Amino acid sequence: MNLTHDPIPHLLKKIAIPASIGMFFNTMYYVVDNFYAGMLSSTALAGISLAAPILFLGLAIAVGVGQGTNALVGNARGENNHQLAQKYAGHALSFAWLSALVVGLIIWLSAPMLFSVMSAQGDYTVDAFKYLSIILPTLGLMAYGMAANGILNSLGDTTSLRNSLVVAFVANIVLDPLLMFGFNWGIYGLAAATALTQLGSALYLTYKLSQSQLSGCLLFANLKPDWLHYRALIAQSLPASTNMFLVALGSLLITSAVARFGEDAVAGLGIALRIEQLVLLPTIGINIAVLSLVSVNYGAKHYQRMQQVALDSIKIGTSLMVMGGVALFIFARPLLALFTDDQAVITIGVGYLRIGAVILPAYLLSFVAGAVLQGMKRPVIPMYFNIVRQLVLPLIFIVIALGMFGVGIYGVWGSIAIATWITASMQFLHMRNLIKQTI
Repeated sequence: MNLTHDPIPHLLKKIAIPASIGMFFNTMYYVVDNFYAGMLSSTALAGISLAAPILFLGLAIAVGVGQGTNALVGNARGENNHQLAQKYAGHALSFAWLSALVVGLIIWLSAPMLFSVMSAQGDYTVDAFKYLSIILPTLGLMAYGMAANGILNSLGDTTSLRNSLVVAFVANIVLDPLLMFGFNWGIYGLAAATALTQLGSALYLTYKLSQSQLSGCLLFANLKPDWLHYRALIAQSLPASTNMFLVALGSLLITSAVARFGEDAVAGLGIALRIEQLVLLPTIGINIAVLSLVSVNYGAKHYQRMQQVALDSIKIGTSLMVMGGVALFIFARPLLALFTDDQAVITIGVGYLRIGAVILPAYLLSFVAGAVLQGMKRPVIPMYFNIVRQLVLPLIFIVIALGMFGVGIYGVWGSIAIATWITASMQFLHMRNLIKQTI
């Protein structure tokens, strides 16, 4: 693929579809975890739902490094500076390991405090801590894999990660019951299965890098720490990681509010979020495609083409989200019933999904705008919008809904919807104006 000359709709399809399929299997991976956790007990299901936003704090560094790597390597390639692209790629791999290990340790030590902040108590907090005790030490593998994928994405390659995630999904179907019930490891087995599949993915992506145009990134000279390139990676990755931290903190805020309504509410939210992620998969693929295309074309100074990438991706993505929202609203209850027969849990989940159906196009606007801005080397701007979307507005609206009006859990869902639409609209307008100024 030639990211600076091939037709944009063709490139969006070629990059976004494999990425979306890969993310489908990644989401299904955790759906499988939820399924087997539910077979173990409802307490175990609530436990991994509680652990999810805390684990996401660790994944934030991995996702941020992956996105920052894509932008920097893509810009260097757009400028036809192959040597610089290889150096950025190699240093991104080593930086991913170091940063993830430090962050994982901090989160591990902070987990009890985070449970307390979320007002979580009872047996399901014990299962959450067991799960995290195995998962957090594997953050280095996850971060390395995301950095490797960022390099491949800058080349237009999203099929390698897709293949890796498909194999991991199939392996997880076998490993979860084997380790949980066959070896009788329970919740520890669930986490151990994830650790093993992450190791396999990291090895496969390393092989794909060795076969790519940027294979020189695996040379020791490009892997050894270099503060000059680490500083550039930090400048590009830290805002992206902060965005993901904000998503995690927003999840903690929402989970904390929902935890007031009991264990069933936490379990219902956990299942509903997994279903919502499935519907959002096309937006993730589009986000990856937009970042890859904008970063290379921005480096090549093809600004009109960059604008067309943004417009085409929004048109395609919005139509997909409208269709997904209609399906989600209609089939919310039977979808939730696939995971649990607890009617209290199902009722909570249905309420979230039906309001969430209205938010889907707003997520698409926010993701595309953020990808464009990051590809233009302005990663701090999406971070400011995410602070407002994930923390400031939800907190204000939830306090008003629960404290002043006492509308119950639907006040939490409504607060998310209003906050998301306000900030997504503002971010889209800012992106559009910035592109016009650049042109």
